[in-house]
Amino acid sequence: MLQGNENILTAPDSILGDQQEDAETSIFGRQKNYIYKNKSNGTIILMSVSKRLGAHHEQWQHSIYYSNARYNSPDNDLKAYYADIYPPINAYHYSFEKLGYSVSCILVSNSSYDSGANTLAEFVKQVDIFLQGNV
Repeated sequence: MLQGNENILTAPDSILGDQQEDAETSIFGRQKNYIYKNKSNGTIILMSVSKRLGAHHEQWQHSIYYSNARYNSPDNDLKAYYADIYPPINAYHYSFEKLGYSVSCILVSNSSYDSGANTLAEFVKQVDIFLQGNV
């Protein structure tokens, strides 16, 4: 999708050490990033896949979501925290390890589209099926 453009985002050296030393073990050599944009509903999915080093575990890592209707509304019990400076978005994050890969997916959508958790869950399911067929 990015047609050969590179987009590198790394961890601080204090967490993983110098990441430019070895292309095989550094995040640069192991991580691939993908971006999907859906023009029909305005969602964006960011996905990062990296090859795991060491033992291969299968486990769910993280999930978190931000709902504009819940966390930035002037009309609910959190209205004291409302401000119009925050963008009207919903964001969902899932990450897991399976088949020697660590996968992290983030879905961002406009606040009028709030079935993102289901959309991202279906996307992650398709990624899992793809990984199972290509290991």
